[in-house]
Amino acid sequence: MGIWQLIQQALLGKAAERPVAAQSPAPAVQAGKAVQTGKASQAGKARPTAPGQRSQNSTKPQPQRSAQPVKPAGRQTQATARQSHGGDTPLPSLDLVGRHYGTTKRSNSRRLEPQPLLDAATIANARSIIGNVEKNELSDEQISAIVGAAHNTLVLAGAGTGKTTTIVGYIAWLLNTGKAQPNEILVLSFTRKSADEMSARIQAQTGAAIRACTFHSLGLEICRSSTIANRPIIDENVANKAIKAAFDQLLATSIPYRLLAFKLMPKHLGEKYAAAARLENFRLPVKDYDFNQYAQHLVDTAKTIIQQMRSNNINVDGMRALNRRYGGKHTGRNAEMLDLIEPLYRAYAECFRANNGIDFPGMIVDAIQCVKTGKYRHEYRYVLIDEYQDMSRPRYALIRALREQRDFSLFCVGDDWQSIYRFAGSDIGLILDFDKLWEQWGETRMFQITTTRRFRTSLIEASGDFVMADPSLYVKHLHSTNEKKDYSLKALGGKTPEERFTVIVEQLRKLPKKASVLLLGRYRSDLNLITGQDREGLFRCDGNSITFLEKPEMTIEFMTAHKSKGLQRDFVFLLCCSGGLKGFPSTIPEEPLLGLLLPEVERYPHAEERRLFYVAMTRCKKKIFFVVDQTRPSRFIYELHDRICPNIFRGVSLPPQCPMCGSALAERHTRNNPNSTFYGCTGYPFCTYVKHTR
Repeated sequence: MGIWQLIQQALLGKAAERPVAAQSPAPAVQAGKAVQTGKASQAGKARPTAPGQRSQNSTKPQPQRSAQPVKPAGRQTQATARQSHGGDTPLPSLDLVGRHYGTTKRSNSRRLEPQPLLDAATIANARSIIGNVEKNELSDEQISAIVGAAHNTLVLAGAGTGKTTTIVGYIAWLLNTGKAQPNEILVLSFTRKSADEMSARIQAQTGAAIRACTFHSLGLEICRSSTIANRPIIDENVANKAIKAAFDQLLATSIPYRLLAFKLMPKHLGEKYAAAARLENFRLPVKDYDFNQYAQHLVDTAKTIIQQMRSNNINVDGMRALNRRYGGKHTGRNAEMLDLIEPLYRAYAECFRANNGIDFPGMIVDAIQCVKTGKYRHEYRYVLIDEYQDMSRPRYALIRALREQRDFSLFCVGDDWQSIYRFAGSDIGLILDFDKLWEQWGETRMFQITTTRRFRTSLIEASGDFVMADPSLYVKHLHSTNEKKDYSLKALGGKTPEERFTVIVEQLRKLPKKASVLLLGRYRSDLNLITGQDREGLFRCDGNSITFLEKPEMTIEFMTAHKSKGLQRDFVFLLCCSGGLKGFPSTIPEEPLLGLLLPEVERYPHAEERRLFYVAMTRCKKKIFFVVDQTRPSRFIYELHDRICPNIFRGVSLPPQCPMCGSALAERHTRNNPNSTFYGCTGYPFCTYVKHTR
């Protein structure tokens, strides 16, 4: 059951389980415009149809579409409503059909199959119409996806296969064939940088000014074109400062709040300060490193939860109801976290309430309401979404509301293998169940683009084998334009940070002096492997930019694996190939209250961390170096060593692996007999596996 259904039931009780009657059909076009059905393209592409009409070239009967599409028989239909500040705001139902991914491979009957390539004559004709895109000829796979697009189209494009080029080519096809005018096309992306880049590339290719923006920019446009046009945007930094200020003031002046904060911190801090914290003259232990770290962690967690509350349009009372129903064994801690968050939420809300402002997390929610009440009307006939694997449920609801108002063709490009932003609300179910979520609007097709120009065969095979261990993902077999034998992966090892630093330096000395290098970490603290061990002053660090003084022309950057998505460099060093809480995969537990707001965790072990590791692996054009902690290697490293690419570990040995949890085993001595040894799991106390030696 998804969070939207949970929120609905938490707020509406039993009534939420009853189906909602279909609303009156929305007009297919604005007043004064005729409904257009259009002719099918060579690949059988359907033009938008009015609700209730069948696409002329659909291969199966299409159910009647209305403002609230009817769910097919056999699947439970649930209304969805989330509590807003101005009352209860109904949102479209969201029925994800495969909510627990990863236990077994999904059957073919529940999985989109990739479409075959179009015939050579059709491809050649389309290529002549589109022309070269950004000075390059589109591949047969790209042409097939563009010309063969259906009313709902999902293009699965692997790392380095030209996702943006495909979108630019599709727009060129629409314009050159007269299927759409520039003002009838909308392109959506997830960051301003990518949207601006997309806009510039489309303009350079077609000469047309196509609207390319982020979801939040679209939301702002919708809000400002309605009756709430003059609402100012509240800067996120200002709101976050208000949260921090409220937290600091309460911590310093309110004894109950202070005691609550210490209770939510690790046990040793509560025991250390709980008694003194009851006194009015208590001074915060600002010189205690642990206190500062965990106090900041509480604030950061509160900020994240508040943002997700706003994104899901649920307030503190709604969260309490949700917790009572679904908090389970965490109900008590969740209730305490809500007590901590409630005054911070009020401080946050006051930032935009005083000026009738609008915040980014709530912007899409407000935009949905404007669309559904008719305060905003659109004229788009084609909507394209880049990086579709990053879609969140509020964004899905906005696109759905726009389609319910006036239908359009949907063309989505993404890669389920690179879905890594669940912490920000992204839901991999929206790409894995693409066909089930959009089938009410007509025929759905899926295409794959598998030729990558970024990296070579050995890395393609290793990274593909690694990520496809998760059976819920779509199977893709990438291939390189360069089929020559290569050695794109190598393990570097060390038992101590000093040893690992040394092998990194030795490898940098072997690289070309003008090479581009990316140092990747799971967390920002992984940079300490360089800065904390550089006792001879071999490096100069300026933020994320690093200079290796022996080769000053070499460009070196550090960033986390999340930040690296979409980038590529000649050589990549993955600094964090260790186990533990801040290892890779990370095993830091999620705050249970936040878990109530985010999409469900997949059942396959470390599913998203696996995809993140894949993203890190595929940032290099020439070679990736895995910097392995030989005393406590990552369980992912064991997998590469044992199953995928053992040949890259020459000279790098690994300790035995725990058969229970996958962590490393370490040799220990018994307390009473130093001559007696055993192997204990480095995952202790979470794993208590012991292997006795003879």
